[in-house]
Amino acid sequence: MADRSDFTDDEWNTLHRGLTGSGMLVSISERGFTSTFKETGAMAKFLATQSKEGHSQLARELAGTHGSGWKVSSSPDDLRDGALAALREAITILTAKDPEDLADYRELVLDLAQRVSDAAPEGKDMEQGAIDDIRRALTS
Repeated sequence: MADRSDFTDDEWNTLHRGLTGSGMLVSISERGFTSTFKETGAMAKFLATQSKEGHSQLARELAGTHGSGWKVSSSPDDLRDGALAALREAITILTAKDPEDLADYRELVLDLAQRVSDAAPEGKDMEQGAIDDIRRALTS
């Protein structure tokens, strides 16, 4: 099982950006103030819990990494394209370095995306579309 020390800074940032970008992608797919506020809180709570209770050392360390890896000024298109690219690259990195943690990473990302979606009832169709995009990136 891998931990932070098994990855370069660039690789770690890619794994982290894929994770946080997934939650943010779901959140921005329906852009209401109230729902975004609830979804952001759900994302923070999920990551805090996973940093202590994640299924693997890799999941705990990724969830405990501070920040999002994204600029506040990132446009929705930049966030979407960047998050999906980071996920595809993360799969390549994990396949090469730590295939044992690949399933845990996929589960962590999809659980986060679903938790964010479940935080507010608005925009479920748009959010499901984002989750479907995330799932495709994780399997390509």
